[in-house]
Amino acid sequence: MLFAEKTVSSDVAFGTTVQNRPTFPTDIAHDCFGNHQTPLRGVPQLGPGSYNNEDKSTFRYVLDHQPMSRRGYTFNARTEERKTFEPKTDVPSPDAYQMDLTHLPDKKRSFKPFNAASQRFHTRCKSAGAPGPGSYECDVKQNRQVHMLHNFGGRTKLVPLVKTKCMSFNTDKCLICLQTPVGDYYQYRKEILCATCYNFNWQWQEKFKRTYLQAFQKVRDCSYVHEHAGTSAKIQLVDDKVTKKLQRKEAYLSLYWP
Repeated sequence: MLFAEKTVSSDVAFGTTVQNRPTFPTDIAHDCFGNHQTPLRGVPQLGPGSYNNEDKSTFRYVLDHQPMSRRGYTFNARTEERKTFEPKTDVPSPDAYQMDLTHLPDKKRSFKPFNAASQRFHTRCKSAGAPGPGSYECDVKQNRQVHMLHNFGGRTKLVPLVKTKCMSFNTDKCLICLQTPVGDYYQYRKEILCATCYNFNWQWQEKFKRTYLQAFQKVRDCSYVHEHAGTSAKIQLVDDKVTKKLQRKEAYLSLYWP
C-alpha cells in the first residue's frame, strides 16, 4: 500500500509574514540593549519638515542679532555697526554683601597668635664635643673597592688582607727582637717582623726603609681555624662561612683603616 506524502506550504522565511516585525526604536528589544536604551517617545512619524523653524531656530537668531552687509559683497559680511550692550548700574556695591560689624564691641587680643604658646620648632641638642667643619678629611680616596680575582666571566674570588699560614707548630721569630710573634705579623720571603717592630721601623726607618717595608705582607697563624695537635692533620674549629665573613669584613675595613 502506497501512501502519498502530504506537502504543507509554509509562509515562514526568516521570520513570519503574518505578524508585524518589531523594529527599533519604535519597539523595545527583549534583551539587555532594549533594557538600557529607551526607544523614542512621542510621534515617530514626525518628519524634518514638520518643525516650526521660523519660531525656534538658531539661524533666525543670527539673522536678527548679527550685523549684516549693506554693500552686498558676500553673505553675512559685517559692514554694519555692531550692537553695543548697555552697562547695568542697578547692582549692589561690593561692601553690601558683608555684615556691618562696626556696632560690635572690640574683641580682646589674644596673648599668643592663634592662642598657641608652644614652641613651633624643637631645638636639637648639640653635643659639646662635636667636631668642627675643619676637622673632616676632604682629600680622601673615592670609589674604594675590595680587591677581587676575576677569571673572564666566572666566579670572583676575594683577595684576603691577611694570609693564613697553615703549619703544625709556629716556629716563626721576629728578625729584630727574636721573639715569637703574637697575633698578626709581617713576612717577606723568609724575613719576619712582628707588628711592634714593623710599626717602629715604618715610623723611624731605623733598620729598613719604607720602600722595603712595603713588600712585607701581613700573615696570621692558623690556630684560630685549625687544630693540628703536632701532626699534619687538621681539625676544623670554625665554619667556613664565618671565616669568609671575617675575611670580607677585614678587606672592607682595610680601605678606610689600613
